[in-house]
Amino acid sequence: MKYEHSHESHGPNDMLVINEQQKKLLQSALRITIMHALGNEPKTAKQVADQLHKTPGNVHYHIQRLYEAGLLELADTRTQAGIVEKYYKAKGTRFHYPGAKEDGMHNSESVMDWFSRLHLSAPEFKEFRGDLITLLEKWEKRTGDSDEFAVSIRVARISSEQNE
Repeated sequence: MKYEHSHESHGPNDMLVINEQQKKLLQSALRITIMHALGNEPKTAKQVADQLHKTPGNVHYHIQRLYEAGLLELADTRTQAGIVEKYYKAKGTRFHYPGAKEDGMHNSESVMDWFSRLHLSAPEFKEFRGDLITLLEKWEKRTGDSDEFAVSIRVARISSEQNE
């Protein structure tokens, strides 16, 4: 994954550098899912709601918050039978928050912080955990005379009260 220094993103797979406000907005699995739904092609809130099996009003609310924060762009506006349809597109689906770094690595250009929120059932969580362990073990087994990187991953269940 490429580290971007710019605050602008050029496509859905580029790293989008975000600020504190944007980071707070993205602390929702639904909003992350909406960003991915709008990552490849512009869609209306109704189209996203249908895709995610959510209510249009709920999705529209979250799209408005993401748009106001600069995470989405208005790609097109069309009028159909007197109704204005707004098509939104995500500016990115991978996020980097260059906030305070731990372990004295705050000035390092090689420090990358990823974060996300996921909806996982108990079996999906078990699979996800296994995938993470397998990935880390694959790279831990490598040897060589190359740079050393510290990796820290925290996965925590968010209670209903914390998610509101």
